[in-house]
Amino acid sequence: MKVKNVIKLLILVAILCIGGSWWYFEVYSKRVDPMKTDNEGIIQEELTALGETLQSGIRELGELNTAEYYFSRVETVESTKKIDLTSIGIDFIHDIPLTSNSFSYSYDGEIKAGIDFTDVKIEKDVEKKQITVILPQARILSSIIDPDSYVFYEVKNNILNPIDPQDYAVSFAELIHAEEERAVEKGILKKANENAVKMIRNFVGSYASEDYKITVKTGE
Repeated sequence: MKVKNVIKLLILVAILCIGGSWWYFEVYSKRVDPMKTDNEGIIQEELTALGETLQSGIRELGELNTAEYYFSRVETVESTKKIDLTSIGIDFIHDIPLTSNSFSYSYDGEIKAGIDFTDVKIEKDVEKKQITVILPQARILSSIIDPDSYVFYEVKNNILNPIDPQDYAVSFAELIHAEEERAVEKGILKKANENAVKMIRNFVGSYASEDYKITVKTGE
């Protein structure tokens, strides 16, 4: 093969390589990128529409009770006269024998905790094709003591230290506050959150598909 033909062949190969590179970057890549952009746009629109549908449906639930705590309490109040010398600078406090007395009272009631679903939030992830439903944290919705269950009994009085139960009366507000603290310690809010998540997962389950994943969780 003549040198001149070899040079022509090399020039042709070079032109083809340059032309192929130009076509790939200027034509093919631009043909693919718009497709990718269009797909992302479609996914974004569909996720937005799905998110709005879910949010609207969940908000319709309003404020809903998802856990309950029932209580029946018996309290005993004891009183004993004391010798107290601290007022005169002596560190001495001691019960006086035969001056003790006591009385008991009881009450029943219930505490309800739940979620205000109107505060639900939706997050969308186009890349993962995922919607995350974020529920607000559960809170105490109502606390009730049955007035008819509130009774005094077993009064043990002492003539040396007479006691009037009315002097030790506790308001319903104080009792309810104490019961709410007990309910929280026993996990009523955790249970309310868990039940709410289960309920909403069942609610949104019919909207999930192979294309889009839906997760449910409670917010921080």
